[in-house]
Amino acid sequence: MKVAILTIGCKLNQYESEYIVESFSKAGYGIVDFKEEADIYIINTCTVTSQADSKSRQAIRQAKRRNPKSIVVAVGCYAELKKDELKNIGADIVVGNVEKVFLVDIVKDYLIKGDLEDTRNISREVFYPMPVEDFKDYARAFVKVQDGCDSECSYCIVWKARGKPRSAEIDFVVEEVKRLVDRGFEEIVLTGVNLGSYGKDLGVSLVDLLKRLVKIDSLKKIRLSSIEPTEWSDELIDFVIHEKIAKHFHIPLQSGSDRILEIMNRKYKRKFFENIVLKLKEKIPIVGIGVDVIVGFPTETERDFLETYETIDQLPIYYMHIFTYSDRPGTLASILNPKVPPSVKRERYEALRKLRNEKMDRFISSFLGKKIYGVVEGRTIDGNRYTRALSENYIPILVEGDYSFLRCKVKIFQATGKNGLNLVGKLDQV
Repeated sequence: MKVAILTIGCKLNQYESEYIVESFSKAGYGIVDFKEEADIYIINTCTVTSQADSKSRQAIRQAKRRNPKSIVVAVGCYAELKKDELKNIGADIVVGNVEKVFLVDIVKDYLIKGDLEDTRNISREVFYPMPVEDFKDYARAFVKVQDGCDSECSYCIVWKARGKPRSAEIDFVVEEVKRLVDRGFEEIVLTGVNLGSYGKDLGVSLVDLLKRLVKIDSLKKIRLSSIEPTEWSDELIDFVIHEKIAKHFHIPLQSGSDRILEIMNRKYKRKFFENIVLKLKEKIPIVGIGVDVIVGFPTETERDFLETYETIDQLPIYYMHIFTYSDRPGTLASILNPKVPPSVKRERYEALRKLRNEKMDRFISSFLGKKIYGVVEGRTIDGNRYTRALSENYIPILVEGDYSFLRCKVKIFQATGKNGLNLVGKLDQV
């Protein structure tokens, strides 16, 4: 039988989809593109925004139209929270996040019995390892080390979908990273719903894990996915100076207004966030810091927005992901009034987008003429004139020449020019 999968949403979802693809492939299923006709369609859903919900519903309908006799499986965060809704629009199997580990067996049982087994007996408080053997189309390998969140931000529904924080055992992570390094990956990305909370359920910390990982021979760089401001301890700030930690950190800000941060239940103030960013910049001059920002949160005034704008403008921030607020049913924020008019949201989004582009341009330009570590992504462009790479501080690099044979390898590059929001450079040594 042929299986097709579509992933909507975050990098963690992408990782889990890789696990699902490998699981079905090992079980003897053929894997095809989602746009092709398949016997089984799997949609790994997301519910972080109303747009993600819409994409998930659209994918389910498309799958049923493509092959009315197919089995359509909806998994993930949207499926966790809205089972009946997704069944009503055509999904045959609707299960949440922990079921991803057991999805092959769930589908097999459905094929035999024609009905879905009750999965409520699967614990939501256990970390289920999802090792991916190979990332064939990736230059970097990902390792899921954490799941769940208990932050309860007022605008977010994901913490309800993902459950309580839980972590992978350190020994498991170390062995998983060693295996991926043995397969040729020199940069590993650690990922989770709330990575900074890693180990709290085990009596250890993210720093404890990193201390073990940096000892692995042939592992050149460890990249950390998003870490909440409240998880940046002095110990973590001091440790990420280590040469094996990629100098790129994503720290969600959401708002620069203390009033809005309190309504969001973000548990920190603007000054706290600023201190973290300034400490990192002082200790690591080349650091590339990214942030998340929400515009148009309910009750957000012009003054609130200006405080956000000024915070980002004044801090050494490289880039930002800008989200226009949309109500998520079931969240505290969804019942707040007054709402910000759509036209005002668009104006604020555009102001931040312009600031983002200016800051990115300045940051990237500051590395002209300098040497910098990066991982070779292997894709060539412009008739093999350039090979794509990614610097350790998250700058895209166009490397002169065809170095696709060095995919997954961490090298030093000499930045010689700039092309838009890319550095242009030469390989320092093969």
